[in-house]
Amino acid sequence: MNDGRGAENDIKWIVIEHQASSLFNVIANGTFTATNITKLRWKSLIKGSSLQEKCNKQGFNIHGGRDDRKMYLRIGLVANQQNHCDTCNSCIGFGISITGCDGVVRRRSFGNIYVCDYFVKIAAAFGNILVQ
Repeated sequence: MNDGRGAENDIKWIVIEHQASSLFNVIANGTFTATNITKLRWKSLIKGSSLQEKCNKQGFNIHGGRDDRKMYLRIGLVANQQNHCDTCNSCIGFGISITGCDGVVRRRSFGNIYVCDYFVKIAAAFGNILVQ
């Protein structure tokens, strides 16, 4: 699968190696499936993107968090300042719903979100998914 994203006329691509009969079969059941792309590579897709340093869970159907800090991504990477992934408030990917440190849920079709303390970055971008 090729995951193409562009912001500010700067088109970048990554390839996610994953065997499946269709993308629908990978994401429709909501089951988490890990991917193995470097964090730097994810960040390279959107110029100036920011992610917290720890957790770094990536894949298809990332979901979880505490009751007050729910998160969900269809495809992407979530990050946190703690080693656990219970309170992630930064991410990059497709199908984003993530709660920042301020308790506000933010949603994007595709982009980079980092909302914690006094740092707020919300970057929407255009993304394509090509399946071979």
